[in-house]
Amino acid sequence: MTSRAYPLACGLALLALVATYANHFQNAFHFDDVHTIQNNLFIRDLHNIPAFFVNPHTFSALPANQSYRPLVTTTLAVDYRLARGLNPVVFHATSFVFFAAQCVVLVFLYRRVMDLARPHPWNRWLALFAATWYGLHTAIAETVNYIIARSEILSTLGVTLALLMFASTGRARRWGLYVIPAAAAVFAKEQGAMVVPILMLYVALFEADLRVVDLFRPKSIARLLRATWPVVVVCPAILIVGLRLSTTFTPGGASRWHYLLTQPFVILHYAWTFFLPLTLSADTDWQPIANPFDERVLIGVVFIAAALWIAIAAWRRRETRPMAFGLLWFFVALLPTSSLVPLAEVLNDHRVYFPFVGLTLAVTWSAGLLLMRREPALAKQPWAWPLVISVAVAVLLAHAAGTWQRNIVWRTEESLWLDVTQKSPRNARGLMAYGVIQMGKNQLDVAQLYFDRALTLAPQYAYLHVNIGVLDGARGKPVDAERHFRLAQQYDPGNPVSYVFYARWLGSVGRVAEALALAQRALDLSPGDVDARALVTELARNATRERTPEDWLSLSLAYYQSQRYQDSIDACRQALKLRPQYAEAYNNLCAAENVLRRFDEAAADCLSALAIKPDFPLARNNLAVAVRSK
Repeated sequence: MTSRAYPLACGLALLALVATYANHFQNAFHFDDVHTIQNNLFIRDLHNIPAFFVNPHTFSALPANQSYRPLVTTTLAVDYRLARGLNPVVFHATSFVFFAAQCVVLVFLYRRVMDLARPHPWNRWLALFAATWYGLHTAIAETVNYIIARSEILSTLGVTLALLMFASTGRARRWGLYVIPAAAAVFAKEQGAMVVPILMLYVALFEADLRVVDLFRPKSIARLLRATWPVVVVCPAILIVGLRLSTTFTPGGASRWHYLLTQPFVILHYAWTFFLPLTLSADTDWQPIANPFDERVLIGVVFIAAALWIAIAAWRRRETRPMAFGLLWFFVALLPTSSLVPLAEVLNDHRVYFPFVGLTLAVTWSAGLLLMRREPALAKQPWAWPLVISVAVAVLLAHAAGTWQRNIVWRTEESLWLDVTQKSPRNARGLMAYGVIQMGKNQLDVAQLYFDRALTLAPQYAYLHVNIGVLDGARGKPVDAERHFRLAQQYDPGNPVSYVFYARWLGSVGRVAEALALAQRALDLSPGDVDARALVTELARNATRERTPEDWLSLSLAYYQSQRYQDSIDACRQALKLRPQYAEAYNNLCAAENVLRRFDEAAADCLSALAIKPDFPLARNNLAVAVRSK
């Protein structure tokens, strides 16, 4: 090929990447974007950037999600300033720039590894194909579309850039400059610490020329430590500091054992997704496996054993070592999410972003090596190379089309959660989220249907009870609404969301003092919660405003509906102090006193209402109840 063909191909690959993601920049905020971006007060002021590196509470408005990822929060704060608010286009553009930069790094990194294994003129083309395949891969869209998953992008960019600088053997290696992107990877997400074993694997495979058995010998281990000691010192130190500072973070899972039993089959699912990403779901409904004799456990373990056997076999020969490196990268990158730390979801398709860097290398080099070994035979067949190129282009186009469609799925909350309910019908969060969307469209019966389905799957899901409470409040069921709000607090007492929505409802029915106390509780739990802060301000203003007779009347009705009948009576009397000739207040008095079986007082109050307003049917009916009951 001509000398201009390769630069042209690189330009076309970058253009294909931009074109494939051209329809994703307007996509909405989703999932954890709500509490880390939309409702996070701290990212709204660049002066908070130093605090991001010492206070994990600035990462999220939810205490349970406050982990140490200061580099991510810093970039979000910059985006907020550039966008002058919450414009998702700016946030998506920043994530995409980091993503595209990583794809460029991969071109050079893949070629470096391939040249170390077997120098060949085709290596640059294989590296370009591998990086383009990774960039267009449909499963990768799950991370690129999810703004807060920028943590995956930044940490992976840091790891790959650190390895490229380390492998260059130039000044970046001699002066230890590769530690900078390695440290940035850990500042972006905890998984960035996997740069340490990945660099050690690189040294063992391509520099020290160690055998697998050598890895268990003290002399070989010391050699690896000497070669990589700067990252061995810096990256774990950052990780330990971050873990110690993250005092409120909880992984969300239950049993470590059940989580671990599930992971072999989950890892098999990730590997299968690499080849056929047809069942991608933004929120799966997979559940932990409790039975160690479940056939899925055996299938997963056999797969892992087979893959590791292939990696060990590939380790033995230098020309096949990129396969070993890629496969081991895949497993090392999955250690933070597929081991003993029980996360809330046993599987998430966006977790493949980091591991697929290695798997792409392993698969591409396997195919490339096969072609190299058959190079003389291919040269004799005029149709061979057009066929190989056509297959490669077809793979890229298929993934580009799949990514384009996933971008459409991620367009709005409704399109995303509808896809989740279809792909993961036993996912309570997905059913609830789609119900919330229907409630926002005033499709209350449809919302109730989805909430009921979710409740059968997760009866102690606090967020679900919050939303059922909101729905019951909208449907005029105050007793049911209050019960669900209280259940939400019972099931998740440390979650400010439970208090914010309960306080908002209490304020709407006139119980301002109670609402203010709950809103303040939410703000105490999460000082960076924008909703809680705004609600406290609003309720405090309403609490100091002098109530009108109409306010007291509305409050009496709310008390009556909540079965707080004496409070209802007291509110009516306050209304009558301000407006003695208030027939509606006398009628509410009559109704509450009837329930309390004070029939004489009830009859007198109804007569007062009718004296002011003779044609008042509610008062006439309540009077009839009082007289009949007495």
